[in-house]
Order: sequence, then C-alpha cells, then structure tokens
Amino acid sequence: MTDVNKYALATDRAAKWLFSMLVKPDGSLGVYERYRVDKQQINHWVRPDCTMEVARFFHAYGKFCGSQEYVDIAHRMVDYVLSLQREKGYFQGSWPFYRFIPLDSNEKDIGDLEAQEVTFPNDNGKITERLVWFYHQTGDEVYAQAARRALDYLVAIQSSDGSFSMNDAGDQPALKGVDFVAWPTYALIMGAWYFSDQKLRNAAFKGLNWMHEQITEGGRIRTSYETAHSEGWRPPSSEIASALKAFAFVARFSQYMDAWKGMMALAQALIELQDESGAIRDCDESMKDASLQNNPDLTDLVYTDGYALLAFQEAFRTNGLENYRVAYTKLADFLVGVQCWGESEKTDGSWRGSYSLKRKRWSGRANQGNELDEGGLYSAYTGWSTAPIAYGLLRMVMPR
Repeated sequence: MTDVNKYALATDRAAKWLFSMLVKPDGSLGVYERYRVDKQQINHWVRPDCTMEVARFFHAYGKFCGSQEYVDIAHRMVDYVLSLQREKGYFQGSWPFYRFIPLDSNEKDIGDLEAQEVTFPNDNGKITERLVWFYHQTGDEVYAQAARRALDYLVAIQSSDGSFSMNDAGDQPALKGVDFVAWPTYALIMGAWYFSDQKLRNAAFKGLNWMHEQITEGGRIRTSYETAHSEGWRPPSSEIASALKAFAFVARFSQYMDAWKGMMALAQALIELQDESGAIRDCDESMKDASLQNNPDLTDLVYTDGYALLAFQEAFRTNGLENYRVAYTKLADFLVGVQCWGESEKTDGSWRGSYSLKRKRWSGRANQGNELDEGGLYSAYTGWSTAPIAYGLLRMVMPR
C-alpha cells in the first residue's frame, strides 16, 4: 500500500468512528467527548472544543473526498457550538466546558452543573482557533463575528505577564501553565493575521513571550507541573508540541527572532524525544521530575502525538527543513500503524490515549485522582486524539 493510500484509509476509518460518536447523525448537537473502553460506555459530555476539532476534520475530509454530507455535518456542528457562545456579561464570547446530553434521561452526570460552566482558556483557545479556520475556509461573516467575540474574551482574561485566567481576568490568579497559554496564544496569532488587528497581535506576542521565558537551556519548555504544580498527567512532550505549533506560526508570518529561536529549540527537543518507531516518547531521563507522566516507554496520543504531527507540519511550512518533514512522516506512519482496527466496533477507527513502545500495545494511565481518568489506554477521544490525528494524516495527502 502506498503512503497516500494508507493515510487516506486511516482518515476514512477515523471519519466513520467519529460519525458514530455524533449525538445526532446530522451533527446538530455536536459530538460526544470519548468512549471509555474499560467501562464499555460513551462519556455523554458534549464539549465545544472537541466538537470544533471534529468539525474541522469533517469539513476538510468532505472537501477532499467530495462529500457534501460531511461538509454539511461540519457546518451544523459549528452552528451548535455557536449556540453555546455566551452573549452577555463578563464571560461574553466564551464557551462553557461541556454539556451533558445522555441517551437515557435516568443517567447521572459524573460532574455537577457548576462543573459544566467552568471556562478553560486552553479549550476556549482551541474553539476560537477553529472558528478563525472556518472563517478562512468559507468567508462566512457569522464565523468571523463569533471569532472576534471570542478573541476579545481571550484578550480580556490575559494577565499582564501574558498568561491567561480561567474564571477571572486581569491580574487575578492565572493558569500559569504552557497548555493554558499556548492555545489562546495560537488563536490570537491567527486572529491577528487574518483580521489585521494590532490589539490581537500584541496579546499574542505577550503570550508567546511568556512561553519563551519557560524554555530551558536544554531547549524544552517547562511543564505546567513545574510552573504551577498542576496538570501533572500531561507528559512533558505534550507541552513542547503545543508550544511548537504557536512558535512556528508566528515565525512563518514574522521576523520576530524569539519566535524563530523558540521554534528551532522546541522542534529539536521534540525530535530528540522521537522513538525509532516514529512515536514521541512522553519524556526522557532528564524530564522525569517535570510531570507525573514520567515513563519514557510510553507515548501519549491524547495530548502529544496528534499535536506534534501538526506542529512539525507547521514548522516545515515555516522553514522547509528536511528533518521536520522526516519527523512528521515517521510520526504519521506510526499513527497509521497503531490505529484501532479489528478490536471492537466501538473503537475501530479511533486512537486510544497511551501506548507502550516496548510492549507494542495500549498501556498506561493518566489518573487525575477522580472518576475522569483522563487519557490513558482506556480513553478513545473524539477531539484531543482522533480528530487532530486524522486531520494531520489528511494533510499528508491534501494538496497544499
């Protein structure tokens, strides 16, 4: 099978699984967050960020395959997300964490109503970035207006040092972790260039400068566990990947030297974590104290591999270095090789969250000390893993 065919087949399989996870087949109520393998059940959370990730893939996939059905589903998914955008008050322009939409009215949520309303800056950054992407693809002013409201919200919750708050703004306590800064920063960068807005550009560079200060002498970036003692279940590799994508985008559209230096350092750090299989290891011996995910035998497919694939692609688009192309090709080949297939119709076409490179099987947990059990071998995510991985594989065969 040629590379093009194997990438296309993987995206076909992913599209079918993601379609099976829609709340309604027409996409009008978004997509469920994940399938929990050990419990053999869908987690009936509908997250706006996951919905937007899947919508982006469906739109690109539909255009590539000539399937208007997938394009139409993508637009209905975005319409659903827009219906959740807050219209008034301090949180105007933002989105809640999730909505609970069970199939059985007797099913109880594992969270409470207050938990649904939490407003995470990384999730809101992702949603906003995807909205700008949809506007760029379609020219639809409805998307542009919603994106501008969301970008204004991100500016409002940015602290003076460039980090972002969760449920407050200004100089109130912020979430001083790379993942919470990288995604809003990337959204602001996209907004700045596509809307030619200096205010957004200034905010984006504040976020980028905060991240640049977290780059170590060894070239990696400090984790949220190190800077804020939070998010310990994220491996060091994941925050390198999310930061690299933002640095690469800024470097592609500017001559800002810190963006170029940061991109080169982070790309090299990620390459040094790349296993011979093509996977990105969670860490190496030098990073074992940087996260609770400190097993170099594991590769993370929720927070790392899909975003590393996209980040390497962005870096290659920026400077065309061959080692970036080699890195994303090796990673893409690994991801095709471990896609769930033939195991269960409940997971076929997806990717689970954690894989052992020595044992060559799903392995590892990401225990948060609560019922969520974020990531790990028992989570097959729609957004966060399957959709970004599939979109990265689709980019391997799409015309530039």
